[in-house]
Amino acid sequence: MKKLLLSLFVLGLILGLAGCGSSSNVFDFILDESYDGFVTMATSADYAPYEWIVEGRDGKSTVVGVDIEIAKAIAHALNKNLRVIHKGFDFLIEDVRSGKVDFIIAGLTPTPSRAEIIDFSQSYYTEESVTQVVLIHQDNVNLYPTVESLNQAGKRIGAQTGSIQVEFAQLFTPLATHKVVADINELMNNLTNKQIEALFTEGPVAQTRINAGAPFVQLVLDGVDHFQGNAVGVKKGNTALLNTINSVIDDLIASGKIAEWLELYSA
Repeated sequence: MKKLLLSLFVLGLILGLAGCGSSSNVFDFILDESYDGFVTMATSADYAPYEWIVEGRDGKSTVVGVDIEIAKAIAHALNKNLRVIHKGFDFLIEDVRSGKVDFIIAGLTPTPSRAEIIDFSQSYYTEESVTQVVLIHQDNVNLYPTVESLNQAGKRIGAQTGSIQVEFAQLFTPLATHKVVADINELMNNLTNKQIEALFTEGPVAQTRINAGAPFVQLVLDGVDHFQGNAVGVKKGNTALLNTINSVIDDLIASGKIAEWLELYSA
């Protein structure tokens, strides 16, 4: 029933998006006709429940997810409409650093190396609210009962290019062979077809796939104390925008909206 309700919700969202236009990788949301211009967000829209592309009955595509709702709230606070640009995850930081886009929301984890290049908001998901997991095929539960059991030469472990999960894969399974690619959907398909033994990802991403019928089981990843959750990235020194974003995040967390959206889009 949850899947059906979510499908109906997404369909209704698509059909009701008056003023939402798109090209192959650019999606415009007219949030208010009185707003002047757009604020531009970059994301990698292959990461449900945070952001992913859906298609309506009319064949037009749009992008939906928790991070898109957060971006709309930021745009409203700026009295701007929202433009979302979908690109490969490993291009996003350079795009905001160079000023091609105003901010990034893409399940992005602050790290010391990234913080040297761009500025980050406070976290809107934290290690307390979002678990890190390893996905395995349900047929292999007895073969890989723990994360440690995957740390063997010849085992193939997946992670998305540029993600914090690449570091986790290297840390927890150093003896394995790591497959690192830009498209999380490719990795999910690899796991389904048993071309890899495991995939490092976030709990909500894993649960969304399982709820949709993927033949996966989660192993919770312990010992990731340095994980700082997910945050919004902006160009270095853009203090005014960062202050607005932090204020919006405060309000969304206090109102429970982020938790509400996470439950909705993970269903």
